[in-house]
Amino acid sequence: MARPTTIVVSVCLCLLISGLLSSPVAAEEVRGHASVKSGNTILIGKRLLRLFGVSAPKIGDICQIEDAKMKCGVVAWSQLIKLADGWHLSCDIEVKVKGAADFATCYSGERDINEGMVRSGWARAVRKQTDRYVVDEEDARASKRGLWAKSSPSG
Repeated sequence: MARPTTIVVSVCLCLLISGLLSSPVAAEEVRGHASVKSGNTILIGKRLLRLFGVSAPKIGDICQIEDAKMKCGVVAWSQLIKLADGWHLSCDIEVKVKGAADFATCYSGERDINEGMVRSGWARAVRKQTDRYVVDEEDARASKRGLWAKSSPSG
């Protein structure tokens, strides 16, 4: 017959293991008011975050749209300001990067900010990170929004 102490220890270990296996590990989340730094970078508190699955033109990039050249990096930055600057965001860290900005999916309420940038046409879907925003990019392209309005980045 097993000793009572052995039974109690066995039951405790079983409960601990089942609890660890049944509850998923919570992803890191950053919450707070956003300050937009570029077309795909925001600051929340002291945390610099890059939008996961999204690539916006750099601030200095120039694009040719029809017969006009425009600072598409500044326009992308402006679009992210409309979507996120000053808003209280909740960002799920997707990829941690040592010594650099972590990649995150950010939400204002239920609205996916990353998706909003791609859907507006001022950011591309980064297929190497996720296929989550590919449909949004295809929609922006078909509708000739933002970068897809007969544009080509030139630098």
